[in-house]
Amino acid sequence: MSTRREFIGTAAAGAAVLAAGHGFAQGAASGSKSEVFVGKGSAEEVIPKIFAKMGGIGQFVKQGSRVMIKPNMSFANPPEWGTGTSPEAVYTMAKLCLEAGAKRVIVCDNTLREPEQCKAKTGVAAAIKDLKGVVLFIPKQDSMFIAKSDPRAKSLSSTEVVKQVYETDCLISLPCAKTHSAAGVSFNCKGLMGLIKERAAFHRETDMHTAIPELLYYIKPHVCFVDATRALLDNGPAGPGKVVELKTFVGGIDPVAVDSYAVTLASWYGKTFDGTKVKHIKNAGELNLGNVESSMITEIPV
Repeated sequence: MSTRREFIGTAAAGAAVLAAGHGFAQGAASGSKSEVFVGKGSAEEVIPKIFAKMGGIGQFVKQGSRVMIKPNMSFANPPEWGTGTSPEAVYTMAKLCLEAGAKRVIVCDNTLREPEQCKAKTGVAAAIKDLKGVVLFIPKQDSMFIAKSDPRAKSLSSTEVVKQVYETDCLISLPCAKTHSAAGVSFNCKGLMGLIKERAAFHRETDMHTAIPELLYYIKPHVCFVDATRALLDNGPAGPGKVVELKTFVGGIDPVAVDSYAVTLASWYGKTFDGTKVKHIKNAGELNLGNVESSMITEIPV
């Protein structure tokens, strides 16, 4: 089997995992369209507007609740590299949760690189340090994970998930927008790998493009965003690579639809395409885990 090192490094590797063709089962099992909310501007400006269009953050964050925010912060790189969620987005989201009445906000990612370096270099730790009630949690001890299995999963039949996922009242997915040499792109569905213990198994022991959507059997965010403040257009996930400032945020409750729409925001590996051309997003649609086809996604500007 291939190793993680063999997967990472070239844009060609990432481009090669883009799926061709259509003709698969459309989206969510309900058959209804998914709403995706899109705005341009700073995190401080746009994230509150998206929540307002969705009926208010109170639809998701209740008084006295425990909230988990899942950003990308796996690599000890500065925000300008586009490999992690912007500190401004994490700060804004955490602050909004507190203002909505959250008792505790946990910012969580099982980083690939050394935790303290990731905290410092990404700028996330500094961004939230003065927010009382917000903690930055990077799980590394075995006791911080719980073994889970699901009979519906064909590739990811079992995995170990961060325990805190099941102890929070609201899970907010907040990935950045970037390429990934093994998965094509990395947004919400791929980003959930930061909430499990052993990610290397996705490369060694599973069909990654099926295992990634099957994560949604174990971890289902209540609301999903893509922070496209910057987009890493090649050499992801670790960079450095070509970065473009899009200053755009996408939100919704369907992680598959949000990801499928986010693919259309930029030219990845020098090519434009939609969510049906990314294997793991396409497969998520086939599994009826969300809507992929543009005809099943309603864009709502904010």
